[in-house]
Amino acid sequence: MMITALHVNSTLPFRTRHKGRKYEIDNFEILTTILSALTWRRYNGSIKLYTDSVALEVYDTFKLLDLWDAGIDTETLDHVVEDINPHIFWASSKLLALRKEPAPIALLDTDLIVWEPITDVLQTVEISVLHREQLYPGTYIAPQFLKIREGYQFDPEWDWEEYPCNTAFVYLADQDFKEYYTSCAIDFMTGNHELPKELVTQMVFAEQRMLAMCAKKQMFPIHHFLEDPYQRENTIFTHIWGGKSIARAHDSQNTLLCTALLNKIEKLFPDYYDKIKESGLVHKILLQ
Repeated sequence: MMITALHVNSTLPFRTRHKGRKYEIDNFEILTTILSALTWRRYNGSIKLYTDSVALEVYDTFKLLDLWDAGIDTETLDHVVEDINPHIFWASSKLLALRKEPAPIALLDTDLIVWEPITDVLQTVEISVLHREQLYPGTYIAPQFLKIREGYQFDPEWDWEEYPCNTAFVYLADQDFKEYYTSCAIDFMTGNHELPKELVTQMVFAEQRMLAMCAKKQMFPIHHFLEDPYQRENTIFTHIWGGKSIARAHDSQNTLLCTALLNKIEKLFPDYYDKIKESGLVHKILLQ
């Protein structure tokens, strides 16, 4: 069984926060995107990109459009009709993409790399995520502190004690549940424009906590691959996650990360390494 996965990249949050500034993708993010797509294709199935015309132009500049063997959709994110604030809900594009695709479907962030086959596990479960998260104070806050639009009401059957899901990887096998979860998340985000005290709280509720609560209500068990995101015995996943901010803040760390990623591409996918070397991408990164 092979499973189609999605990559999603919307530039609207960037363009909202940095008006007039040219959109660029960090070198290490280009490299993780390459490895993420190629490893998924090698071990688990096809992969499709949901993006917008602005990001598509950047990918095309580096001749990367062939990464996504299941195609590229720009229509969805170029023409979002929902009234969703892209500054507050910066990952809303992931929910919009999931809503459009039929189940079973997987979604992985472009900074997540899956090094081994996992479809033998996925075909036995209805929902799978990378790992569960604790109810961290200041991140996962009580419902009375979440911002909501006028007239919105939380489902009284949701269990607020359920541990949220880290959705750097998410797999949904059931079409009805996928529609229920994405509709709940999109409904919460729509017309919800009041800035929270901590920006992260709104997005992680809609994407990660709501997934767990929706699954609990509909009695779908959630499988997770990792007990601890930092566990040493993990050989299946690499999630750059917080490493991105470190790489952006320190040139030496950026160089080390890019070099390690380039070495992985050259070792595992030599033909693709030659391709990006010919396109000038390798030269650009090594001279950063």
